[in-house]
Amino acid sequence: MDPVAEIIDARQEARKYYDPHVDVCFLATVTVQGRPEVRAVSLRDIDAKGFGLLLNATSPKWQQLTTSQCCLHLLWSTVRRQYRVYGRIEAMEPERLQQYWQRKGHGSRLLEHYYEAFHAQSQPIPSRSYFLQGIATLTQRYPTKETMPIPKMLQGVYLYPTEIDVWHGSPEDRFHDRCLCTRTDTGWSCCTLVPDTSAVTRCRGPRPLFFARCSLALRRPRYRPLRHPQRRAAPGYR
Repeated sequence: MDPVAEIIDARQEARKYYDPHVDVCFLATVTVQGRPEVRAVSLRDIDAKGFGLLLNATSPKWQQLTTSQCCLHLLWSTVRRQYRVYGRIEAMEPERLQQYWQRKGHGSRLLEHYYEAFHAQSQPIPSRSYFLQGIATLTQRYPTKETMPIPKMLQGVYLYPTEIDVWHGSPEDRFHDRCLCTRTDTGWSCCTLVPDTSAVTRCRGPRPLFFARCSLALRRPRYRPLRHPQRRAAPGYR
């Protein structure tokens, strides 16, 4: 099986059911002191090059990415799929970075410029009003998003996967399907893992809209709708 292709398919299905995390991933890193940290970030496109991310080089997570390992966690409860992705960080092409910049709204672009013009991401400041004064100054400089260039510190990267832990939820009996896929010279090598009974199968947002059980090594999942109303997802991260 190709776990990347499965993730792409599962994301498309999750989008149909308005999964609130369809455009979100959870990036885990480790500080130089050894403290683990995790945060939600926007998940861009997924393809053969990897999992696309936009990060600001002034942020602590960027410094951690350049000095230690990282992991992406994907959870789409509406389709009962969960993935842990390990790999290496690779630079994104300038053309792709430009495409993602075009998708950003005015406020998101102002914030990216704030990091360079005033304070780096996650740095302490006197107050929120102090922060908003800086945003107001930038708004006068860039009244529309079309007038804003890409900040030098905005970096586009791919997490090129070398190992993916695949999880298919089975809340009825808790016998979840789980598989570890490792990249080889010829593709992927996959082995079945004993499932974790504490894994999440439901969320407090939209209830699961369909369920599928499948053998990871034998066939693709077949989806069966459940009798729950569709609910639109909350606005995604941009």
